[in-house]
Amino acid sequence: EALRCLCPIADSLSLTAQSFVPAIAEHKPSHSRAMALRRTIVNFFKAGGLMGAAIVGAVLAIPLVSGFFTSDPVVVALVNSVVPLLVGFFIVHGWMCASEGLLLGQTDLGFLGKMYAVFSVAVPYLMLRVKNAALTGVRPANLTSVWKIFLGYQLFRVVTWVGRVAQLQRRTEQQAKIETVPSI
Repeated sequence: EALRCLCPIADSLSLTAQSFVPAIAEHKPSHSRAMALRRTIVNFFKAGGLMGAAIVGAVLAIPLVSGFFTSDPVVVALVNSVVPLLVGFFIVHGWMCASEGLLLGQTDLGFLGKMYAVFSVAVPYLMLRVKNAALTGVRPANLTSVWKIFLGYQLFRVVTWVGRVAQLQRRTEQQAKIETVPSI
């Protein structure tokens, strides 16, 4: 439920970037375009950090309020046990959403499509490994084992997306340098 309740808060960053970035990215390569994209990226990452911190604030409140939703101490302990993993997941969620929107706004669809194709195979595969380990008695499956997979998925996405945004920005700035060199 944490995903459905808290993810939409930062998802708006992706949607906003998809709205604003194309107007900048569609201009021909120039120094002013490269600097406008750079400022936009920095601002979206600032907003992503703030949203991630706000969401983490809500996550950190889970142990304070989990007793209001159930009187079963085992359930409360189980829910509270995943709070550190949720913190790890959500602290970077704003940056992940911002960078995804920045990539979509620059129409880097091939890269995103390939990455999501990999994820649509890798994440279920890892979940099935957890299930099979539980069914064979190798180790129990619990919320922690599932959230460890989600955390790894999120961390991989944020590193990959932010790295790709940085790579595209370097290309944009290199194009601007080439375009501003006077021809002889």
